[in-house]
Amino acid sequence: MSGLVVFSVQKRVVDFATLAASATEDLILTDRVDLLLWREVDLRVQVYSHSLASGAGSISIIMLPQSFTPEDPGLAFVDPTAAATAAIVAATPTPAFLSMSATMLGTHGIAAMTRIIARGSRTSPGALNATLSVQLAVKDS
Repeated sequence: MSGLVVFSVQKRVVDFATLAASATEDLILTDRVDLLLWREVDLRVQVYSHSLASGAGSISIIMLPQSFTPEDPGLAFVDPTAAATAAIVAATPTPAFLSMSATMLGTHGIAAMTRIIARGSRTSPGALNATLSVQLAVKDS
């Protein structure tokens, strides 16, 4: 079967302007995306523009393995080790299309669902934002 897009974060701006020097901050883009039926998942990030040319830092779009229990659905179990990461750095052209295959098996593989975050990391003063959209492309075999 060819790839199918099952989830999308619409075009939006992620802005880490208030992030202090040498700090990182996570912004949850989406939570509890069900991936139980799929064998392969690709994280696809469309970067429309970014302000990282000044070398102020980087923005990473990260898929984290996630699970929950029906007994306490408000409590999320999130593995801090990324299953896939697409990094936007000073050298990333605009526009850009970034695609990474997610780890589906093993200790840090995606079990049932995922959380997608944007992680801003500041190294020096300057603007730290990007306009982007995110898709998950899946295959069942």
